[in-house]
Amino acid sequence: MNKNKSLLVIIGILLVILVWNQFIASDDNRNFKEVLVALDTAIVTKINITPKNNEHELITFSKENNVWKVSNGSVNDEANQGNVRAMLSAMVELKPERLVAKNDAKWNQYEVSDSLGSNVQFYNGEELIADIMIGKFSFEQNTRVMSTFVRLSNDDDTYAVEGMLSSSFNQKFNNFRDGSFMKFNKNDVTSLRFDYPGDSSFVLNKIDTKWNMNGLEVDSTTVEKYLNGIRNLTQREFADDFSKDGKLATYQLTIDGNNMSPIEVNIFKEDEALTLHSSQNENSYFKPGSLKVYEKLLISSKSLTSTE
Repeated sequence: MNKNKSLLVIIGILLVILVWNQFIASDDNRNFKEVLVALDTAIVTKINITPKNNEHELITFSKENNVWKVSNGSVNDEANQGNVRAMLSAMVELKPERLVAKNDAKWNQYEVSDSLGSNVQFYNGEELIADIMIGKFSFEQNTRVMSTFVRLSNDDDTYAVEGMLSSSFNQKFNNFRDGSFMKFNKNDVTSLRFDYPGDSSFVLNKIDTKWNMNGLEVDSTTVEKYLNGIRNLTQREFADDFSKDGKLATYQLTIDGNNMSPIEVNIFKEDEALTLHSSQNENSYFKPGSLKVYEKLLISSKSLTSTE
């Protein structure tokens, strides 16, 4: 009889545990997937994104000859390759930290609903191999941990994953484009040619360690400071409506030197509007944006003349 009572007690305890796990335990204590997405990035040939910050308009990345292109349907451009690598790297093995909701009641709260989230789809050819909704991120002040809320598009469960995942995917179209404008090693530069309207054009040449203009020594410190300011420029404001047909550049800068191909920068001026183009990014035209063109690119010969 005692053995039967003991057995009944054990069974009762097990039933209580089962009921607790099934119906009472919090979402955080529920068993969940160890890995949400495990992506073989080598086979990915296309990525579709509908970012919230881009008004949920479709952005498509396609791999062509190992180079990623990006399109919003009307504009086709080379993608920022670093951004694409970051997106793929995040999905090599996406592991959840915890389960935060197990139905659609909190989708809006975590911004993983169709209207508030950013949908991301990865393809191998025409085969869909991963489909995920990326929501908002949160920062836990006590633990100093950054998390992003996500869910698989065919699943009700919402998870928190480590990191600011949304920053890689929830961006405007132009942020995914190749915004490189000019990049060079300043120590390789030996010649700078400034072609301006009128008679204000001039050429700088580096002889040994000294810079000169028409045989006149100029302030080398100022030239070095100038090169430091332009040796790595990116732009984010594209001039997609601009056409250079029938137009000549108002200003031109040519940079040449050792171990480098010449870099040609053309600046077109229409009324007071400036449009910039660099030979290092042949397919794109840019608005000046935050770049102070006249102060940073188009320096005058007078600013370089040594007064010593």
